[in-house]
Amino acid sequence: MDNISPIPEKLIKKMIKVAKETRKNAFAYRSMHKIWASVLMWDGTIIWWCNVEWVISWLWICAERCAIDNSISNWEYDIVAVCTVDTKFTPTCGACLQYIMLFSQILDRDIWIINWDIRWHYKIQPLSELLPDWYKTKTNLQLMKKYIKQQIAKKNKK
Repeated sequence: MDNISPIPEKLIKKMIKVAKETRKNAFAYRSMHKIWASVLMWDGTIIWWCNVEWVISWLWICAERCAIDNSISNWEYDIVAVCTVDTKFTPTCGACLQYIMLFSQILDRDIWIINWDIRWHYKIQPLSELLPDWYKTKTNLQLMKKYIKQQIAKKNKK
C-alpha cells in the first residue's frame, strides 16, 4: 500500500475479491483484456461490474464507469472507493478518473482509487492525487448535489 487509507485492509481485500468474481462477465471479445471493478459505498455496500467492448472502439466502457453506473442503477451514490483488478498492474485511465471526480466534487470528499494485480500487489491513492488538475464543473453542481442527497435520503428511508 502506498498511502494510509481510511479503508481497512480487510474491506479492501473484500472489494478485490468481489471485483475478481466479475472476470467471467467481461465482454472483451476483441482485446481479450478483461478489467473488473468494484465500488465501495459509505454504508459498506460493494457494487461490481466489468469492462464492455463494442464494435465501435470509442463506445467501449471501462469497468470503473460500468461499476459506478451499476451502483447508481442500484440507488447507491455515496462512493468511498473504486477498485480495479487486472492480471497485471493497470492504473485507472484519465477518462474514468474524471468521471469519478464528478462524484467526488458532488460529495465534497476525496474518493480512493485501488488498482490491484493478481500477484496481490495493489496501490491505493486518493483521487485528488491521481488527478490534481481536474475539470471542475460549476454548471448544475448545486442541483446535482441536491439530487444525490435526496437519493441517499430516499435509500436510507427504505
